[in-house]
Amino acid sequence: MSNAILRKAAAKAAVTAPSTAPVVRAIDVGFGLVKLSLSHKNGVRFMSFPSMAIPADASAVRALGPRRRDTFDVPVNGANYEVGRDVALAQAGGNFGRDVTDEFYRGTIYEALTKGALRYMAEAGDTVIDALVLGLPVNQYNDAKRRDYLRSHYEGEIEIGDGKKIKVGKVIVQAQPMGGYAALDDHLDELNAVIAQTPGALLPLPDGEALDDLAVLMIDPGEHTLDWLLIQQGSINPRASGAASDAGRHRVVRAVTESLCAAIGRPLGPSTMPRINDALRSGKPVKLAGAAHDLKQFDPVITSVIEDATNRMIDGLRDAHEIIDLMVLVGGHPERYRDALVKRFPAIPVFVMPNSLDANVRGFQMIGEAVMEASFSYR
Repeated sequence: MSNAILRKAAAKAAVTAPSTAPVVRAIDVGFGLVKLSLSHKNGVRFMSFPSMAIPADASAVRALGPRRRDTFDVPVNGANYEVGRDVALAQAGGNFGRDVTDEFYRGTIYEALTKGALRYMAEAGDTVIDALVLGLPVNQYNDAKRRDYLRSHYEGEIEIGDGKKIKVGKVIVQAQPMGGYAALDDHLDELNAVIAQTPGALLPLPDGEALDDLAVLMIDPGEHTLDWLLIQQGSINPRASGAASDAGRHRVVRAVTESLCAAIGRPLGPSTMPRINDALRSGKPVKLAGAAHDLKQFDPVITSVIEDATNRMIDGLRDAHEIIDLMVLVGGHPERYRDALVKRFPAIPVFVMPNSLDANVRGFQMIGEAVMEASFSYR
């Protein structure tokens, strides 16, 4: 099935499928957050939790407190790892609980996070999943061995902790920004408003199918990588698509942390980085050792990092930026990248997807439903 046909089918796929339809679920494991779909009444809902997996603490002290923290212990290679929405409560010292390498997809942390997402699905009532859509950064998606690894590793019966198992019938692997492209039809009014405000040649689109006549650059500034897909006539242009490692949020947070260390005159451990990250997202000062530090002073540092990342993307496009009609940003922190791109390309509309954090996983869900619908219709 071509990407053009797939996008059209995904646009028609409802996320409130009847109970008789195949069970389709999606997981987008990012370096910062895990996004997933799970059962909700007669349809699906979306949630996220931090991409942190901490070796499980089996002591009785963990159970103390007024409420149970929202985490699960999942098995990986004979050991248990704690994952879930409250996993930061398990973090201490230098144990950052993350993996931000290019081999992330086949590592212990990725497996623990994926099993954690599956555990949330099981707790919501799914014991069998007919189709599971997983995402990979663009540079990893281009490697067939990596796609095959995910399919072979997550199809079948999977142990998800506490003696529970979940069965996955089929794994569909997608490049992460493709999810956002599939979901574009849902936001045509917002997209047209941005197009109308941009002093370029592109006119507001009459319908979602008009996207298939455009060269659309999907951009996903993630935690570790900056991914981009150039989609022309609904199909990916692989020569002008790619990813830049160490060009995402982690590099921004690391640069701010290093600058903060220099300003306060002492080193900061890796466990402080999530707190700095949260402060950057909220725009509030970060509190460390009882003192508040305003991070706005480091805006020039952040701008420098993001401009370098976007320059690497433009270089990777191999002059294809000349034919781009529309840029679309997804991910958890796209605003500063949008500002840099608008400054660089004032005549090209730069659209930030609403609810950009879960745009990819929403699109994955639609793609999975479309694939399963097509497979049944061809029988």
